Amino acid sequence: MTDQRNANLFREWCTGYSGCDGGDLGSPESPSVWVCGIEWGGGHTPKSLLSNISEDARTPPQGYDNWQDNLSYIFNWQIMKLLSAIDGGSVKDYKEFSERIMPFARGGRGYFKMNLHPIGFKDTSHGRWLEEFANITGFATKSDYLAWSTDYRLPKIRKWAEGSKPKLVICLGKTYLPQFKRAFLDDDSIINREIIEGKEMFWGENLQGSLVVVIPFMVNRNGLTRNVAIQSFGERIKDLLTLQSIPALRD
Repeated sequence: MTDQRNANLFREWCTGYSGCDGGDLGSPESPSVWVCGIEWGGGHTPKSLLSNISEDARTPPQGYDNWQDNLSYIFNWQIMKLLSAIDGGSVKDYKEFSERIMPFARGGRGYFKMNLHPIGFKDTSHGRWLEEFANITGFATKSDYLAWSTDYRLPKIRKWAEGSKPKLVICLGKTYLPQFKRAFLDDDSIINREIIEGKEMFWGENLQGSLVVVIPFMVNRNGLTRNVAIQSFGERIKDLLTLQSIPALRD
């Protein structure tokens, strides 16, 4: 049976900076690069979710304690490779880049890491929605939870982007393009599609001038995993950032 107090806490937590590893959110005067995944990997347990929803999520987290913690996860290794290439370097130098720049870590500047949705699962299978999650959140299925999060959390994320005006938002998971568009772009934003090293990349610009790119997930077999492809994606994104305007044809 749903505990209404917990359900209310969950909704408040869900529309805050939950699901974010954090770092430097940036500002219009000093814009950051944001990296947005789908949801935390690893997985929440009902007990850990109960603990998390009692925490204050009204302010963005400051990130990992140090750059080594950042590289404790294979997802982050791949992101560091891409960011190194965007910065003008090589994917092979991702460890040096991570130590020097400290993305997503306390004391680092210019990078912020987040997710579309806040509950963590080992994978995106809806079968991982336990009855205990339903009792805590008030949503009978993961589909119900995601629908609510899409309607109420993603507009909050859009407000964050409007306020901080990141120069670049990198979104991981091209099958989630509609949700990434809702979180970071506008109804009339032009969505461009390119093929790079046999992989799709979508990109556009929002009303605040942020470049938003949606790329394949970087740790699954069919995703963006080869170093040569990551380097090419990074170099193309770097080129797009140098453009003063983004030319494209409207759909």
